[in-house]
Amino acid sequence: MFDSGEFLPEERVNKLLAEYKSTLAANDSIRQQLHIRLTCWNLPAETPEQLNAAVDYANEYLKIYSQPSPSLIQVDLQYCKAWYLHYLNKNNVLFDDLNTAIENAYLLEDPRLIADGRSIRGTILSYKGHFSAALEDLIKAQNLYDTLNTPYWANVNLGELANTYRRFGDAKTALKYQLKIEQYYRKNKQLFAATQINTDIAYSLEELGQYQQAIDRFKQSHAFWLNEKEPAAAANMSVNIGGNLIKLRRFTQAQKQLEQAEKFITSNNNGSYGYLNLYLAEVHHQLGQHKIALTYTQKAQSAFRESENTRGLNQALMLTSTIYEALAQWSDAYYSLSAYVDSHLALDKQSISDRNAEMQTRFDTNKIQSENEWLVQRDKDKEQQLQILQRNEQMQIIIIVLVAIILAIVSVFAYRQVMRKQQFKALALTDELTNLSNRRDTYTQGQRFLKTAKQSGKPFSIISFDADHFKKVNDNLGHEIGDKVLIKLASICSSMMRETDVVGRVGGEEFLILLPNIDKQQAIDIATRLIDTIANYDWCQISPNLVQTVSAGVASYSNETELSPLLLKADKALYSAKAAGRNCVKAE
Repeated sequence: MFDSGEFLPEERVNKLLAEYKSTLAANDSIRQQLHIRLTCWNLPAETPEQLNAAVDYANEYLKIYSQPSPSLIQVDLQYCKAWYLHYLNKNNVLFDDLNTAIENAYLLEDPRLIADGRSIRGTILSYKGHFSAALEDLIKAQNLYDTLNTPYWANVNLGELANTYRRFGDAKTALKYQLKIEQYYRKNKQLFAATQINTDIAYSLEELGQYQQAIDRFKQSHAFWLNEKEPAAAANMSVNIGGNLIKLRRFTQAQKQLEQAEKFITSNNNGSYGYLNLYLAEVHHQLGQHKIALTYTQKAQSAFRESENTRGLNQALMLTSTIYEALAQWSDAYYSLSAYVDSHLALDKQSISDRNAEMQTRFDTNKIQSENEWLVQRDKDKEQQLQILQRNEQMQIIIIVLVAIILAIVSVFAYRQVMRKQQFKALALTDELTNLSNRRDTYTQGQRFLKTAKQSGKPFSIISFDADHFKKVNDNLGHEIGDKVLIKLASICSSMMRETDVVGRVGGEEFLILLPNIDKQQAIDIATRLIDTIANYDWCQISPNLVQTVSAGVASYSNETELSPLLLKADKALYSAKAAGRNCVKAE
């Protein structure tokens, strides 16, 4: 029930955990540990005190289960601790332990733990504005969740992917994913999850300038939280409604919404508290109450600094400068505007570093061009806002901006040339259908692994496997189904291997796995798990009544100087597996 994602009230959670614990034998260590893990993820977490208590709970059991290392409970408790630290805005102290936990999940060869870890890390990286790294984690997690056939968690992760695209500036892509996820939640009557994604859709609509549609969505979420007797969550929706009403210049209505929310949102909730005060400041400023507005901007700045929300801080600094300007306090307006420019330039620097190779390949040329045009327009706006500076200072800023634009244009052209070269190189070494290494690249890496094994004395093994009766699939179901089978075989195999392993397609339906630092028995175990995973996969998702198995041959380095003899050994073992009836592993 917990794993299905169904929303459960706190009383129901406590009852289920107590019932589960009462059924366990004292020596049932596996389920006793599972109870501890479930308890950690379902602790109360609404206040800072509760969040700190949850971190203490995780630390207590991490000490108890420090050995053996790594273990399932150790990794899961580290994930749980990291998640609570994230909600405490302690993002700068959690990554070392979280990264170690993900590495240990790979050592344990547990696909679900790997998926959970990379999804959590991707979510936190996205929140901090590191979009490229976030997408790398979230996309990997998405592939694993799809392979593991866990639709709820696949949709949760897809929602974080959508949020990352929205934060990066591509709200259209985010909205496409979010509407799809909402349909799934509504269909499965998961109202809690549907409300969360409804709120995300509202944020995307707001980014797209569709403010009234965003208000309607936020009102739906507001009604849900009121019905669930969660006044703080409902107040957060009121803040969002107020922000959109301001954009529609309906200031009196916005003030009413925000003052209602002010009763329930405290400074402990830095994110909502910051935007609440920012919007109240905007309302009072628009209504001519500038001094009152200044008190709210100061509260907003403090909250945004506490939560490391640079974008919110920039908005508060700009509004503060505008209010001082309305009060004719030019010196204060200048200093607030200078702080805004410094903060904005730092944010721009981070944004430029994030627009690296991965992001450039995800967005087409028109998208990049529109972003550049937006940057130029924003710089022009800055020039207009800095009219209080002396003439010579204005000229210096204009010169700096022009130089930056020229450097940016030159950098874009140089970057595109580098990307083209890298793309051509990747195409030459990649199988077009499965995106695995092709035959030439696989053999080249295999020769390098063999040389390393010979020099270091460490083991090196290979697994050769191919699809059983694959010709019948092509003949009876068509080559399109055959291609889908090959793609799925590649996906299953890749998700089970370490990052240091190499999986390549070396023939029509033949694949080769390179396993450095793996001896023969370990390779046999890995091949056996691969055989079982493929045999147990629901192939009916590709075609009704389709059943697909593979046969595998294992060979390990002994004293070979070239890769060819080792390949022959693996092929011989593969033929033995075929002769033994297929869907099995043989070793030479």
